[in-house]
Amino acid sequence: MPEIEIDPTTRIEGHHSTTLNVENGEVTEAKSHMDMFRGMELVVLNRPPSDAPVFTQRVCGVCFSVHRQTSLLAIENAARNAGVFDGIPETARKMRNLLERMATLWNHAVHMFALVGPDYSDAVADTGLTRIDPMEGEGYTAALEAQRKLLQGFAEFGGKAPHPLTYAPGGMSSNPTIEKLQQIRDQVEFVSDWLGPTDAVPEVIENVRNDEFDASLGEGLHDIVSILLAAKEAGADDFGVGPGRYYCNGIYPDENGEDQVPSGVYVDGELSHPSDEEIQAAITESTAHSWYTDDSGGPPMEESPPKPEPEKEGAYSWGKAPRYDGMNMETGSLARLIVSDRDPFDLRANLGGDPTKSSTLNRLIARAQESLLLRDQILDVLDDIDPNGTVNNGWSDDFSGEGVGLWEASRGALSHWVKVEDGTITNYQIITPTLWNLGPRDESGTPSIFETAVEGMAVDDVENPINVMRTVRSFDPCLACAVHVESPEESYTEEITPASPGSAIGAASDTPIAGEEVDDP
Repeated sequence: MPEIEIDPTTRIEGHHSTTLNVENGEVTEAKSHMDMFRGMELVVLNRPPSDAPVFTQRVCGVCFSVHRQTSLLAIENAARNAGVFDGIPETARKMRNLLERMATLWNHAVHMFALVGPDYSDAVADTGLTRIDPMEGEGYTAALEAQRKLLQGFAEFGGKAPHPLTYAPGGMSSNPTIEKLQQIRDQVEFVSDWLGPTDAVPEVIENVRNDEFDASLGEGLHDIVSILLAAKEAGADDFGVGPGRYYCNGIYPDENGEDQVPSGVYVDGELSHPSDEEIQAAITESTAHSWYTDDSGGPPMEESPPKPEPEKEGAYSWGKAPRYDGMNMETGSLARLIVSDRDPFDLRANLGGDPTKSSTLNRLIARAQESLLLRDQILDVLDDIDPNGTVNNGWSDDFSGEGVGLWEASRGALSHWVKVEDGTITNYQIITPTLWNLGPRDESGTPSIFETAVEGMAVDDVENPINVMRTVRSFDPCLACAVHVESPEESYTEEITPASPGSAIGAASDTPIAGEEVDDP
């Protein structure tokens, strides 16, 4: 029975590996390894609440805005629970919603063309899709330009990208001037032209099937559809199949506080929409197979700050195992669309065979569908922002309370949990989508979603288990969101050092970090 070690498994950064046991050409066991210690929660301890968003956004240079947003929601929720905060202004809400949509659309473009697309390119898999060949394909390079335009537009409101400066406790710290709104529109319209009209999807599918290309219907759309049909041809509708349980948090609140993408849970074919409080009560983290002490797991608000136990018997990951009512749950674009009961153009029904099937193909289709939905929403939201509106209601760190921020990264459900005593953070927890999808087993031995999805998969070539690789990348894992490195020379409670230049964030002290905006609001 050969054992296959795949390290690294992602193209974005190298902190994840996978061990496969293969017998008679089939995966009998998979283990998902997060290979570096995570210490972000320790960095924000003993700091004022308003520091948390500035630091935690440095968890990742890809999910750069969403951690700041979710951290803000957590501390604002704590202040609201303490009775000292009434919410952010309408203009700030709309600005945050716009920026979060733009950041997710950018993430999807990166995913489809840089992280997953190469698996179906001619250069990697002899598919004939030369347009998406890494670095050289015309479609690949066009997508890079679209990504650049999105970040330029994002920076008009965000100040810069990655790591925006303007998401602030109490709202925003920049005004949405007419000039900025026009600059964003110009960049988004460039991206929109590249992507192509939403209603052209059926025609573009026929074009790709007939080996035709009509740039007026969107170069990006033709390339994305080509990836989807190549995945279908590779059998991705039948491999990488998870248990079909989904969870997502609500996002993009409207003026009444109702989420435009609802929170929800889908289990055994049944869809429910629990309240935020019910979601919070259902979430736990297991450290049974993680290099952490037992009290580093449990209900997030009751966990201790993470305490490493690197010699722990049976452990194989620095990631924890989040569970919802004790169940492993898939999260991401597919979960959001299932919970929203949406299958635009019936793509998952027709190409994937079942719109709720947890397959490698459906995960790709869902990101393509959501990209079009987001583009259309961004253009609408731009028209609804008042350039003269109030952007901040003020903020004070002087309170005691507990709060939870529930949001969605492009990769899925994200939550930040905070305890504040007399204006100082005493506990902080972050549960990322990559932990939900690629964490280790729990105390009952139940595998994570990814481990479940690849166990039972056929492996025709142990030297190149390409469908396993396609499956792990279909979850869009981002391990910077799950792990960080501790200094070999200092106790983990004293210093957290970057894994590489420009990653993580530095010492857990009051000393400003080199390059940090010390006057960041």
